[in-house]
Amino acid sequence: MGYKFKGQISIDAVLAITFIILITSIISYNIFNTLNNVRESEIVDRGQSIMDVFENYALIAYSKGITLSTTFEPIGDIGYTIRFSNKVIMVNNKTNILFKPEHNQNGTYINITGDSLSYTNTPLEPNIVHISFGDFYVTKNISVNIR
Repeated sequence: MGYKFKGQISIDAVLAITFIILITSIISYNIFNTLNNVRESEIVDRGQSIMDVFENYALIAYSKGITLSTTFEPIGDIGYTIRFSNKVIMVNNKTNILFKPEHNQNGTYINITGDSLSYTNTPLEPNIVHISFGDFYVTKNISVNIR
């Protein structure tokens, strides 16, 4: 009597293929998730650099008593919003920003104006800068009063 085990071989093949598909999907998920996290960390790192540039221009304008102008650009195709005092600047393309020292009865402050400037009803404290990228943001307390 000769028995043929064709059914056993096909069950083993199906289990092996299922196991390979499962392992491949787990590895692919981890790789894509890691790539997404790296991309987001690069955007946050770039947001920190934008914040440093913003603060440096405000500090130089304040300490030297001069008006400075700079251009901010989106990060690739990702725009962002810069909020400070009662102002909002949307950076969706090249945006010029002007840092000008001014004086009032409370002392010297930096008046910031720029392209795509709008006003908000929910002002921030006079030395807080908030850059929003949609899902995440960077906030910094700078050492100069800005308006």
